[in-house]
Amino acid sequence: MIAALARNLAARSPRERLLIAALAILVVPLALWFLAVVPLMEQRAQARSALAEAQATRAWYLARQDDIAALPVPGTVAAPAAAVAPVGLGGIEARLIDAGLRDQVGVLTNVQGGSVTLALDTVGFGDLMAWIDGIEAEAGYRLSALRLVRGTGPGVVDAELRLDPQEGGL
Repeated sequence: MIAALARNLAARSPRERLLIAALAILVVPLALWFLAVVPLMEQRAQARSALAEAQATRAWYLARQDDIAALPVPGTVAAPAAAVAPVGLGGIEARLIDAGLRDQVGVLTNVQGGSVTLALDTVGFGDLMAWIDGIEAEAGYRLSALRLVRGTGPGVVDAELRLDPQEGGL
């Protein structure tokens, strides 16, 4: 076979032999590169991407497991927090002053049964929600009704709310 190849090359002109040598030196490695190496590199990149995705999914799963472990066990009852005695209109007004909401109060009245009705005009939504968030723990009331009406500007509302005394607080 080698003898046949040598006879075939000997029958060629020097220019043809040079072109065949160039073909063997350049084209064969390039073909090998594009047919073997490039697909392997693409598969490696895909594998790395899949590994990164799997690691992210695993981290998310472990975080959810921690969240699930922190949940209370079904069938058990958490100990209720000690109820705070209602502070009355004066205490609510003091908390409104502390929160900077006293100037927006339109109505602040007692209702039968120890409840309190409160109306706020043109109050910032974030400020109102922050105040409502602390009212149960600090003042001994729980929010039983809330009505919000969009105000004149962004983030501004008119609010009507009713606060009932916490059970066990009276």
